[in-house]
Amino acid sequence: MSKRRNDQEVLSAFEGFDEGVRLLMEETERRAEESRLSPQERKKLAEMRRKEEEKKRKAKEKAEAQKANRVFTYLPAELKETIEKIAAKESVSMAQVITFFLFEAVEQYQKNQIGFWGYKHPSESPRYDWILVHPNDVERMEKIESRKNKNSW
Repeated sequence: MSKRRNDQEVLSAFEGFDEGVRLLMEETERRAEESRLSPQERKKLAEMRRKEEEKKRKAKEKAEAQKANRVFTYLPAELKETIEKIAAKESVSMAQVITFFLFEAVEQYQKNQIGFWGYKHPSESPRYDWILVHPNDVERMEKIESRKNKNSW
């Protein structure tokens, strides 16, 4: 394949143009460079692009399929570090460790082996009546304590 000019040279040639014009000019230059390639090289390049597009499409489909099961949550820094260490020690992902622990905790909760008594605090949110804070969650406990101190004035 022919050697392409340094990307910095190519990009700097189009500085100052509108984004759409810049993209159009870059595409035109790319096509011109490709037209200089031999038929075998063009075929190889097209196959590489096709494989890359297929890879992107599959990744996008996978992400869409997983969307329904995805949960975003806040984890205290110390807990996150602990989970990272466990995952590294066991040579598994953090998500797998968290999922495993959640299944275990739900099972214990359903057997009444663990509960929330004493860990629920009144919420100021219109959506929820309570805030559930584990005693080891230092960051949230500090917020609860500061709120209690503010209300006692």
